[in-house]
Amino acid sequence: MAEQLHQIASIIAAAKNLVAFTGSGISAESGIPTFRDPGGLWDRYDPDKLGTEGVATLGKITDEGRAFFGEMVDTLERARPNPGHLALAELERMGILSSVITQNIDNLHWEAGNTTVIEVHGNLYRLRCLTCGRTFKLKKGEDLPAMVQRLAEVNEQDSLELAGLMPKCQCGGMTRFDVVHFGEPVQDFPQAEHAASSCDVMLAVGTSGVVTPAALLPGYAKGAGATVIEVNATGSYFSGMDDFAIVEKAGDALPRIVAAVRGILG
Repeated sequence: MAEQLHQIASIIAAAKNLVAFTGSGISAESGIPTFRDPGGLWDRYDPDKLGTEGVATLGKITDEGRAFFGEMVDTLERARPNPGHLALAELERMGILSSVITQNIDNLHWEAGNTTVIEVHGNLYRLRCLTCGRTFKLKKGEDLPAMVQRLAEVNEQDSLELAGLMPKCQCGGMTRFDVVHFGEPVQDFPQAEHAASSCDVMLAVGTSGVVTPAALLPGYAKGAGATVIEVNATGSYFSGMDDFAIVEKAGDALPRIVAAVRGILG
């Protein structure tokens, strides 16, 4: 392991354009259940019963949808960046990591300190205007808990009351959560594809590689000649594509990698 760590650290230290690609596994260490693992949200909630619009617009939401939204918000509100998130932010501060592509909607990469985050599934702490397309952030600890409280007080059939839960844009337009709902195209995929195809090293962290089209990104990196380094707590999911596979929690592996890189760079 020491030899592999040194090899990986040497490659990262010499990288001209390192890109990280992260999935729910990195945020699981912050207390956010993954969607597909046993006990995760989709293991306990049926997406077909959440409502016609789900959490994206609150256009109509069922009792099960209320419970799902309330649990999701409570979980995200308590979550904080873990050592894995912080290690990626440190790589950016060192001038090595150019961007993070993430499938997560939890805002934790921003909170950790990364400044270039491509969120292909959106961000629950961001709203998008349905009229002008403007986006703006929600305040953690304030906006989402207030929405949960108000959601519990309105009739699920009263669309006007439900619409009133969402803040209005400065243009007067209605807003929705800037997240990708079932059946919707992913966000910013051209930017993600460009980042993956132009990097010389990719860190694939905490992703099972089953959700497309995001799962294609390590392949784009590999096809462009990049070194692919996988870090996953539950196994290797990019066998035959990755150059190195570390089966370990990101919060354990990434800080050690960063420390080794710092040692090499002096």
